[in-house]
Amino acid sequence: MSEAAVTLIAAITSTVVGIGTFFHYFLWICWWPRATGTVTGNVASLRSTEDTQYAYFPSLEFQAANGKRYEVQGDVGLNDEWPIGQEVELRYRATNPNHATIAKGWQRLIFSAVFICFAVACWYAWSGQS
Repeated sequence: MSEAAVTLIAAITSTVVGIGTFFHYFLWICWWPRATGTVTGNVASLRSTEDTQYAYFPSLEFQAANGKRYEVQGDVGLNDEWPIGQEVELRYRATNPNHATIAKGWQRLIFSAVFICFAVACWYAWSGQS
């Protein structure tokens, strides 16, 4: 496979991922309702088997706009356990409150921006090859 073909594939892939995550995370999730969740526990996830490093994800309880209480696992891991009782702002899908995120929109935007910048670099490189 030629270098130009690989560059084109990388450009297309990173464009799709960058734009897709932008629309999914930043535009879509920003319209989800907000709630305040309370940390009720921690779930440890092995980050590295070499030196047994863990990331800790919070178990959260919150009340949705429909008045029901939900328990979800947070999607942001820390090096140390989350303090029990800490309040965390989250967003949840109104049609399925079990689908919630505590990540901020700007964090998701940075993720999208990295892919979009890589896509621009790939398109630039590809245009110089063809």
